[in-house]
Amino acid sequence: MKKTLKSAAFAVSALLALCIAPRAQDLKYSSFLPANNMRIPVGDVRAKGIDQAGFNTVMDKIESVYGPIIAAHGGHLVVNRLWDDATVNASAEQQGGDWIINMYGGLARHPAVTQDGMMLVACHELGHHLGGFPLIGGAGWASNEGAADYFAGLKCLRLTLGDSAASNVDPTAKSSCAAVYPEGAARNHCEASVMAGVSVSTLLAELGGSPTPTLTTPDTSTVDQTNDEHPAAQCRLDTYYQAALCGKPVNEDVSRSDPFGGCTQKDGFKVGARPRCWYAPAAGSELESEVAKAHVSGSDAKTVQTQIEALRAALSSNDL
Repeated sequence: MKKTLKSAAFAVSALLALCIAPRAQDLKYSSFLPANNMRIPVGDVRAKGIDQAGFNTVMDKIESVYGPIIAAHGGHLVVNRLWDDATVNASAEQQGGDWIINMYGGLARHPAVTQDGMMLVACHELGHHLGGFPLIGGAGWASNEGAADYFAGLKCLRLTLGDSAASNVDPTAKSSCAAVYPEGAARNHCEASVMAGVSVSTLLAELGGSPTPTLTTPDTSTVDQTNDEHPAAQCRLDTYYQAALCGKPVNEDVSRSDPFGGCTQKDGFKVGARPRCWYAPAAGSELESEVAKAHVSGSDAKTVQTQIEALRAALSSNDL
């Protein structure tokens, strides 16, 4: 009986290790967009986004604000300004002590991208380094895609966007931000952050072949397992929106092991929580919590859950 129990317990551990280990260990970098073939060279007819001066303004701000912050975390910020590169994307990686973000001109030139939208992209890439929980695969250095999106609005944009009011703010953003923040810089940051999310979500929808997201059509889906991959465009806009509405202090770090630092329903927040279209809070039992921390998705998650349930049943069987 003891041998059977040990064998079953070992099998459970092995299944969890298969879920957690590979992606966390093998991850080299993480990108803002899924891999795509879109390219917008300098001088292209589609180059109607921001110009090089605006691009450099964003990168200057990122370096001045987050260089010292990353240094305080033991890293060295490297911002690669790849203006001449036609790639429509951005990415983050770590090489030794260098915490790198790669910012491509092709993305900046896309007509949907505003200067605040480009700031959001840079903040997302910083979010892979600093966004905390949930981490890709439950371990390693990089926060997952949803966490990086959440960090962008929750922390980074509040430190990098100016205090002046944004123009052409969506009425829904205006009313929602007014309900959370008093007049002044905090409300302005909220509005500008939401509109930056509207800017980039248009591009996300175009690349994903989905309808253009809006603030009034939230993604109502609910995941059973936290999704580490890029969520759908509407879900990502929902994340930017909720992050902007979370009233937690900007100087409160996000934990790498639990939801501390963001807004949670458990703590009584009615708005500002990580959307359930990509985030699944840890379940009750130890085994279920470990599966949730694995952050696998789709058929892999269902297969692992089925196998663990079978092992659990074997452990409680009268035949043991």
